[in-house]
Amino acid sequence: MNIRVIIFSAIMTALIGAMIGLALTKISQREQRRNILIIGGASVGFVIGAFQASIREQKRIRDEEFGDSDELQ
Repeated sequence: MNIRVIIFSAIMTALIGAMIGLALTKISQREQRRNILIIGGASVGFVIGAFQASIREQKRIRDEEFGDSDELQ
C-alpha cells in the first residue's frame, strides 16, 4: 500500500471538509459554533479520504495479484 497517497487524499478531503464547515457557519450565521463545524468537517473529511484511498489502493493490489482489471476492458 502506498501510504503517501492515502495521507495526501485524507489531507485534501480534510481541507474540503473544513471549507464546507466554514460555509455552513457563514450560511447559518452562528459564529459561536465556527470552530466546532470546521474541526468536525475536517475530521470527517480526513476519515472519508483515508478510507476511500485505502479501498482504492487495496483494489489496485488485488488486481495486480490476480491479473484481472476492469480498466483493461
